[in-house]
Amino acid sequence: MANRILMVVLITGTSFLLMLACASGDRENIETEQNQVQPETLFENELAHVVKVTLLPGEELESHEGSNRAIYSLNDYSIEWIVDGESEGEKSWSEGDVHVHGEDTHSAINTGSAEAEWLAFTRKTEMPDVEMQNLENDVNSLEGDFAELIYDDELFRITEVTLAAGESIPSHDGIHRIIYSLSDYTLNYQSEESEQEERSFEAGDAHWHTPGTHAMDNIGDTEARFLVISYK
Repeated sequence: MANRILMVVLITGTSFLLMLACASGDRENIETEQNQVQPETLFENELAHVVKVTLLPGEELESHEGSNRAIYSLNDYSIEWIVDGESEGEKSWSEGDVHVHGEDTHSAINTGSAEAEWLAFTRKTEMPDVEMQNLENDVNSLEGDFAELIYDDELFRITEVTLAAGESIPSHDGIHRIIYSLSDYTLNYQSEESEQEERSFEAGDAHWHTPGTHAMDNIGDTEARFLVISYK
């Protein structure tokens, strides 16, 4: 009888320990899943995709495939960069930095003590041919100090525009492009295809423009700051 009671106690105790181990494993899996972050889509069409990544210290960007893309850093941060499952070491970026990546499978871990935030501007396919529009006549060709060319290669041209209240940008060309707002602002916008119209944007907005000649006036009370990401 005593042996039978002892056997029951041992079986019960073993089952309890197994349950604890499973529960502990479940918690670890949940924590691992919670520690992985997916990008936030800001804009997408058949040609381009724009995402924002925000990683708290210790968080990991979920591994995923990426096409040709330009990265714009929204703050200062340090991350461990992982490509095809292999770590490429720690990378550090400052607010306003731009760099590019080709096609790969990648993830990242925030190894710093502060939040890491960046934008990824992806090319999903070749851009349609552009007629009658020329990057030599884009916003960077105009007189004035409102446009700063911050990156330019065979796929992307990125310009930061800072337009003071009451100032204007004369008529100029633009190809396929994303506009990302760095501040809140209101413009009068005029293009070949449309009459002058008032448009308001908030910091963090992303929208698409097809090729065309256009001009704008800052009719708000604050300066307008935005990025022009031209897809060549």
